[in-house]
Amino acid sequence: MGCVELLLPICPEIERRLKPNLRGVKGMIVRGYLPQVWVFETEAETASFVVDSRGNAHVEVGAKPSRDVTIRWQQDFLATVLRTRSHASIPGGIHPIIMFHTHKGRAAFNYLRKEIGL
Repeated sequence: MGCVELLLPICPEIERRLKPNLRGVKGMIVRGYLPQVWVFETEAETASFVVDSRGNAHVEVGAKPSRDVTIRWQQDFLATVLRTRSHASIPGGIHPIIMFHTHKGRAAFNYLRKEIGL
C-alpha cells in the first residue's frame, strides 16, 4: 500500500481534531497556522498532505510546489508508521528526514505529529 492510500484515513482524524479549534479566540490563533502542505517523499512515490484554511484535509499525488514540511523516508518505514501510527516497530536509530520550510509548518508538525505516528 502506498503513501496516498495510507494518508487518506488520517484526513478525517486531523479534521476532527482541528475543526473544533477554529472557533472563537483560539480559532484566530489556530487559523494563523493554516493552510498547511506536508510533502511525503519516498524512493517509490511522493504525496502531498494538505489542510486548507477551513481545516479540511486531503491528499494529492505528487509534490505541491509550496510546502511547509517535507518528510523523506524509505517507503517501507513510512508505510509501517502510517499504517500503525507508531514508530515503535522501526529499528532504533532509523528516522525520517524532516525539513521545515516555514515556522508555521514546524509548529503544526509538533502539534499533529503523533496523529501520524512520527
